[in-house]
Amino acid sequence: MKYLKVLLFGIFAGLAIGLGSFAFTITKYLLPGTPGAIFASALFSIGLILVCVLGLQLYTGKIGVVFDDREKLVENAINLPIMLVGNAIGAFALGIICHFIFMNVEGVNNTIIAISNAKTGSNMVFLEGIFCGALVYIAVYLYKNLQNWGMKIIGIIVAVTLFVYCGFQHCIANMFYFGMAFNWNINMLWNLLIVILTNSVGALLVRCIVHLTAIIATNKEN
Repeated sequence: MKYLKVLLFGIFAGLAIGLGSFAFTITKYLLPGTPGAIFASALFSIGLILVCVLGLQLYTGKIGVVFDDREKLVENAINLPIMLVGNAIGAFALGIICHFIFMNVEGVNNTIIAISNAKTGSNMVFLEGIFCGALVYIAVYLYKNLQNWGMKIIGIIVAVTLFVYCGFQHCIANMFYFGMAFNWNINMLWNLLIVILTNSVGALLVRCIVHLTAIIATNKEN
């Protein structure tokens, strides 16, 4: 039963990230240019805000803390692939629904295809995935550790706007983009595998830095 809950909350998280990705796509279409791109990137944060506030199960938000509770390490390791499957179901499903809703709107189709092609055609996908994973970890870390609710939300918006505007790749968002673009191919599959891996690496690297910094600070105090 608990694994079913993880799957369901994973689906809801995929839908939330898909919603943020959809907001980004539509805003890019309606507001071309740099100001529009910045605003679109900020709107993407709707997805992660929903995930954090509602306590949903997002793979990129959980991978960085998988080692934090040693007593639940095995359970967390089992939960991760389950929530990733849920994330994929939610993001792909919303993307496919949006594809059929907007399939006759040429401007929207051109926008999502351009986004999708940019993801699969990038030569910097490894670095883009790592930096995205790092910034998602930072966003979630700030949400969990800041006391002021306003600062929690601002922390998410700043981190998310930065990684989206810079073109860093988020595996769950890419699932939505590929679903809406409806141009599935081997390049899409390779992209998802690479970005899932690099998002994980980025989050775990920042997690190590944060914990090492805390250990060093504690040793200095002693």
